[in-house]
Amino acid sequence: MTTARIPLPAFAWPSPPGRRAVVVAALVAALIVAAGGLRLEAAGDRPGHPSADERAYVRLAADLRSTGSYGGPTTAHPLHWAPGAPALFALADALTGRAASPGGIDTHAARRAQAVVGALTVGAAFALAALIAGVWAGLAAAAAVAFLPPMITATEHLTSEPLGAFAFTAALATVAWAWKRGRAAGFAVAGAALGVACLVRADVLLAALVLGPVIGVLHARRAGRRAGLAAGGATLAGLLVLVAPWSVWASVNEQAFVPITDGGASTLFVGTYLPGNGTMFGLKHALAREAVRVHPEIRGRPLFRVREQDFLDAVAARHPGMRRDAAISAELHRNLRVYLLGHPVAFARMTAAKVWRMWAFPFRGTFHRARSSTIWLHRVLVAVALAGLLAALVRRRAPLLGIALLAIGITTAVDVAFVAEARHAFRLLPALLAAGAAGWALLAAGEPRPSETPER
Repeated sequence: MTTARIPLPAFAWPSPPGRRAVVVAALVAALIVAAGGLRLEAAGDRPGHPSADERAYVRLAADLRSTGSYGGPTTAHPLHWAPGAPALFALADALTGRAASPGGIDTHAARRAQAVVGALTVGAAFALAALIAGVWAGLAAAAAVAFLPPMITATEHLTSEPLGAFAFTAALATVAWAWKRGRAAGFAVAGAALGVACLVRADVLLAALVLGPVIGVLHARRAGRRAGLAAGGATLAGLLVLVAPWSVWASVNEQAFVPITDGGASTLFVGTYLPGNGTMFGLKHALAREAVRVHPEIRGRPLFRVREQDFLDAVAARHPGMRRDAAISAELHRNLRVYLLGHPVAFARMTAAKVWRMWAFPFRGTFHRARSSTIWLHRVLVAVALAGLLAALVRRRAPLLGIALLAIGITTAVDVAFVAEARHAFRLLPALLAAGAAGWALLAAGEPRPSETPER
């Protein structure tokens, strides 16, 4: 009697990557390493007076290290700032191995962390462009992000800009990856990545909430209604899993609803105050006398050294019987009534100036001016990237380009409604450069890419 032998499954080693993949990986790695080196070189102590945001981020990071809580006795309104950058700085300080200090953190370590994040943004820009239009687009985007001077010098500033740029670009790259896969689990991961970006920068929240339904609709057009509902629902679920716990904690502490931060009313007041041209510096000039009446001790002090809080105190003092937040909200409504509705042409000019100020100038910090060559390089890159994105979107109808443009556009609109500065565009610039490079690559290719259909 013979027994039948059951054939064992053959073991197959994974095939080695091709020569082209190895070359591309080496080029991307070289760009990341070069970018990291340039940023580490720029990560020394910055001369000059730190901005209010820099001081706040350092204080919040110190509180996290020394007490484990977000905010302390030296920070009056900790929820005015999103938690991402303070958490990064606190982690960098912890990795130094030093004991926690209530007085501050190791700013050298924080800047080194900024340099690492800036280098990783190069990889995120490559991934976003490559997933949309191939490796050549990815390499072009990575090179632009790696060597653009303002992207390097931003490492000097202890603000949320470098981390925000990485989080926003990586989130869109994750959306592109999920789009290629076409599965609900991938879209949930993409939603979580958007949630991380929101926790770094609260101005991304509206765009993230809009992207969920938009992804669902676009995915339904290629894979059916049920798949579209699953994709949109998974994206929103992933977003809420990340954002909701923070929002609940912040709302309980403030005894009022806080989506991510609570500084919306005061910042929106500044952005809609027409006599101040929608800027904090303009507000300080317009309300200098009023602020001196409320805080006589600031008389004779340079305006840039006077706290923003002192000027907002002067605004709140217009309503003596109201709580501070209610008084500022009342003045915000007055701005909308008197300036937006009463002087729409002047308000529109102010809004256009804010868009120009946000996108036409590179981020160099509060008290630094960029060279004219750097300014025009920045403008040319923005114009070329935007032209490629729009042209490819019109001619090729690439959904991923539409998603990127929508995220960038909504976040820009939010920033322009508040106080639009060049540093706000900095967080969106790597994603714009990647989408623009992908757009030009798609126009050059001439045929729809296979990645527009989900993998099976």
